Amino acid sequence: SRTSPTRREMAALRGLALLLLLRHAFVVTGKVQRGVVHLGSDNDLPWHFAGKFGYAIGHGSYDVRVRLQAPSSEPASLDLEVFLDEEWGRIGALKPCRRALVARKTNLLRASPGEWSPWVGGLLVQAVRPHIWYFAFSRCGGLGAQHNATLAVEYELQMQQFDGSELSVELRHMPRAACVAILCLSVFLLRLLVGCRQLRRSGGAVHPVIRVLAGAALLQWAALALQLVHLLAFEAHGASESTCEAVAGVLFMLSQVASSTLLILIAQGYTLDPSKDIVLKKARPVAAAIALLHVLLVGHGQLQGEHSSKHHENEGAIGWALLTARLLLFVWFLAGVRALRRSSGFRLQPFLSGFMLAGSLYFLAYPALFFVVQLFAEYLQHPLLEIGMAVVQTTSSFWLSSLFLTRGLYYQVSTLSASLLPSGLSPSSSPSRSKLD
Repeated sequence: SRTSPTRREMAALRGLALLLLLRHAFVVTGKVQRGVVHLGSDNDLPWHFAGKFGYAIGHGSYDVRVRLQAPSSEPASLDLEVFLDEEWGRIGALKPCRRALVARKTNLLRASPGEWSPWVGGLLVQAVRPHIWYFAFSRCGGLGAQHNATLAVEYELQMQQFDGSELSVELRHMPRAACVAILCLSVFLLRLLVGCRQLRRSGGAVHPVIRVLAGAALLQWAALALQLVHLLAFEAHGASESTCEAVAGVLFMLSQVASSTLLILIAQGYTLDPSKDIVLKKARPVAAAIALLHVLLVGHGQLQGEHSSKHHENEGAIGWALLTARLLLFVWFLAGVRALRRSSGFRLQPFLSGFMLAGSLYFLAYPALFFVVQLFAEYLQHPLLEIGMAVVQTTSSFWLSSLFLTRGLYYQVSTLSASLLPSGLSPSSSPSRSKLD
């Protein structure tokens, strides 16, 4: 016998509860930024960015240790310079060895070949608002005996909030936001599952558009779950990079591509004009190419890692490329709807008006968020963009499910009603079709 919807719901809720329990099960340590920087002489890049961290209001801390890699054979002195975000914008206009003049703190470090130096650190106080602090290594003040050699300096930089959390201020509320989004999507997927089971029990078939919608929602759910796992691992180990984070970014982008493709297919007449159902086969290679492009862009952005000017995942050229792709998809969607409005009869016009408005809002959401977040402080840009896009994607899933699973205007004017009829009935015998035609 088939598993009842109640059992499926209970199994899904138990899985969600396990994720929520894991959220509190990890022991908090500290964010550890690891890497290797190459510091040259006074005329050859003696200064290098090491990392950044957003501190919440309170007394945050940092600790660092270093060691020299081969071929260095003698100890060397170098400085860790700490900059406040309000002064960081001036760094680029200063010569490397004059940047210490705007540093809020400087720690002298003694690096030895192959052996870690003692931990050296300090406190950073935020009294009014959160701040992003930037860390850089410099050998301007301690060239020593190896002043003509380039030093390969391996470092570990550990940063903590006032409460011991290693999450940078822009990530502090992201685990809770991910849990809320997972809960909403779990409810949505359960409702979608129940609706599909009811269709099958009545003898109807699940239309491909419903399957694509379910796939998009599952991709988003998996992306959110992996993002939550990444944040939990971050709390447990303080690692700044994660395979889970990279895969989550790709899956979330694929979810958006699936929703975009679904909207464009309907705009091209799929399910609205039986003569245009062939557009589904023609659109598959195009959709695959669009998905591949987005995956490559997101993957390239993930491989770039952390740099001083990156405050969210879609910063810089990657963000502009995604913005251009989204606008091109919007133009394609808009052209399809307008062509369909010109070629269709009166009964499609009310639906197409509302569909064009809702689809336009979806396609323009990312460009709007991309520009709006630039108006906010750096530590707010990541959560605003991530939460904003999650809300847009989740809202679109609920809206599309209401189109596909309720007997509203779209049901009446589309061929979807034919696939939802009990087996044995033809589309021509559909009561709603007969009434409209």
